[in-house]
Amino acid sequence: MNQHIRIKNAGNASRLTTNQAPSFSALDIDGWGGLILDDAGLTLFIFDISADAKEFPVHASEHAWLAYVIAGAGTLYAGNTDNQPLEALDYQAGDLMTFEAHTPHAWKNNGSPGKILFTRKN
Repeated sequence: MNQHIRIKNAGNASRLTTNQAPSFSALDIDGWGGLILDDAGLTLFIFDISADAKEFPVHASEHAWLAYVIAGAGTLYAGNTDNQPLEALDYQAGDLMTFEAHTPHAWKNNGSPGKILFTRKN
């Protein structure tokens, strides 16, 4: 199992600690898993996408997120508040994405396994 390494402020020095890293767990959409970690005023989330993942429906977050596509490719849809996709843009490994708060969007995988890293300030 991987570890979660923390470096903490300890007065005039830094200290290292380790804990067991969180594990991926299945989400409510077939083929989509997630790992989430809240620490030091930040949230880290990783999508783990299987090759045969179902389309992830339109949804929105109350938070702004910055994302990096680690692996895989697919289509990101911009949507509306009626949960309808309106525009589409293909993404691939190495792409960066910024999601403003309350922006409806959906995902479709292209048939290969993927990983997308998200982060936000709490």
